Amino acid sequence: MFIDQNGYTWYRGNMHLHTHRSDGDLSYEDAVELYRGMGYDFLAVTDHWRWSEDIKEDDFLRIAGCEYDVGASVPEGIYHIVAIGCEGEPELIRKGKDLNAQQIIDQIHEHNGYAILAHPSWSLNRPDKVLQLKDIDATEIYNTFSGVPWNARPYSGDFVDILASEGMRLPCMAADDSHRYEGEAGRSYLMVKAEELSKEAILSALRRGDFIATQGPMAQIRMEGSTAVVECSPASRVVFYTDGVYSDDRCTTGEDLTRATCRIRPHETFVRAEIVDSEGRTAWTSPIPVR
Repeated sequence: MFIDQNGYTWYRGNMHLHTHRSDGDLSYEDAVELYRGMGYDFLAVTDHWRWSEDIKEDDFLRIAGCEYDVGASVPEGIYHIVAIGCEGEPELIRKGKDLNAQQIIDQIHEHNGYAILAHPSWSLNRPDKVLQLKDIDATEIYNTFSGVPWNARPYSGDFVDILASEGMRLPCMAADDSHRYEGEAGRSYLMVKAEELSKEAILSALRRGDFIATQGPMAQIRMEGSTAVVECSPASRVVFYTDGVYSDDRCTTGEDLTRATCRIRPHETFVRAEIVDSEGRTAWTSPIPVR
């Protein structure tokens, strides 16, 4: 937790990890203590097909969660959907050939939960098929465990941009998806601006978009007329992404950058930014409309 210069409180959390309850290499209790010891404020344990519980302590919050999956091949679509904060386990989500991604999303919402499309690039999700899904709440733009040395395709920025260019501007999340606990834990997370450390406040902040996906840097993006403006913690590079294919002011580099701008062209419809600090850690803003 930290309080910014404007007096707002930000909480650090991870919304995707696994334990002995499914295919993780730590017990539930050890995984929770590991993240608590790294200074996290909240956690969602999202074992495969195993619902976890809400637990509130004085200085640490566990939000109920689970990871569901459907599909067995890339052509038909492989979808991993993380459910967060449901009011009770969505008991109608049952493994079986008749289950599909939309049914999972709908059941999460029936229980007032939050549905996150996990590691879409790792899953080779096709944007044209995801565009047919309704009411996805967010997607992971970065998933630590999908990267080297554990796996491949951790980054989903191109996927996010293609969807945004079609009008589906999904809020961007970062998560560890910890399994092995060989260095992946504690690397990619959310910083959430909330009134208090409670399940209700964290979920409300997620739904408002009051969070940043990050590995360390802090940043906010906004529009000032036809110019996108990023204000951030000291960075070495700020890169803007839109549905335009060329611009000569997309990237700003330097030492201890705390502000960068990009002129938005008339044909562009959204903008997001990636902020990289001197240690190579990245923050990802969510795409926002430009008008």
